[in-house]
Amino acid sequence: MNRPNASRHPLRRLYKAAARAAERRDRLEMRSIDRLLSPLVVKDAPPGARPRDFKFRSILCPVDFSEHSRVALRYAAAIAKRSRGHLSVLYVNDPLLVAAAAVALHDRTLAERSGEELDRFVESTLSSNAMTGVPFTCVVTTGSPVKEIAKAVRRRHCDLIVMGAHGLTGADKLLIGSTTAGILRRTTIPVLAIPSRNAGQDHVRIPKRTWPGPRMIAAIELDGRSTRDARTAAGLARWFGSSVLLVHVVPEFKAPGWLRASLGPHDRTRITQARSQLNALAGRLGRHAKVKTRVLFGDAAARIGALAAAERAGLVITTLRSTRDWLGPRRGSISYDVLLQANTPVLALPG
Repeated sequence: MNRPNASRHPLRRLYKAAARAAERRDRLEMRSIDRLLSPLVVKDAPPGARPRDFKFRSILCPVDFSEHSRVALRYAAAIAKRSRGHLSVLYVNDPLLVAAAAVALHDRTLAERSGEELDRFVESTLSSNAMTGVPFTCVVTTGSPVKEIAKAVRRRHCDLIVMGAHGLTGADKLLIGSTTAGILRRTTIPVLAIPSRNAGQDHVRIPKRTWPGPRMIAAIELDGRSTRDARTAAGLARWFGSSVLLVHVVPEFKAPGWLRASLGPHDRTRITQARSQLNALAGRLGRHAKVKTRVLFGDAAARIGALAAAERAGLVITTLRSTRDWLGPRRGSISYDVLLQANTPVLALPG
């Protein structure tokens, strides 16, 4: 009895067509991700050699003349000097403030004077040594801060945003909003967010020449992109001359007390599995990578913040993920919460 030709079977043809379409989609997605993260791709280098293609060539630092943005500007200049990149310092005028000044104060030159004040702000913030060999441009625009920052990124082909975080929470964050949180939700390039000054955090105000120091922390999600995230974190650590601690936080189920005892063995199993996956991931990075691993349990932002303080980490790396459903956290919200709790600069990478 002859078998029917498999290639003529309608379902077989449908399955093959779907498989080819999925394969094409995956290839296109990987190409777009490679283009997006091209400034962060580290090519293989001989042991002990510093990767030469790992640079931030165009850095944007939005400021608002506050002490928070003054600190961020110092970090932006330090990175620009390290990578021999160009630094653009941006100030965005509030259109309502410009209109009010024109009407109430009869001052129609506010936008022009903002440029002069921005020049003075940069000169008073950065030492001559910090600016040696760093080409920079001061830019003044008017409009919505988030939109104007996005425009500047496109026009200047920026590959890094460095900005201060005011740490607005609760009702203030709900009513006023946060430019940093807004940028994290929309960015297509890495964002280095510098925390506001807190008690006992004077060392954050001026980055040392050796910043971020001997230890960095990278928060890792164990999903299809974890290998890429870990390789990028290891490459960044090598570029900075640091080691990196890969950290995964197993979330705690919000369960009533009568159910917690029953979940204990299940939680231990999840932690063991996560530790095995993270160790295997670190093993794939190569023997020259200075990598250690740690698995924590509980609230991600709180645990990573506490670990950064305990390890005296100079930088925390997170990866932005798109929300899969409307009940999930907003894009960038976890990175912002880590920033508030860690009191350590946070580099959020587009996912």
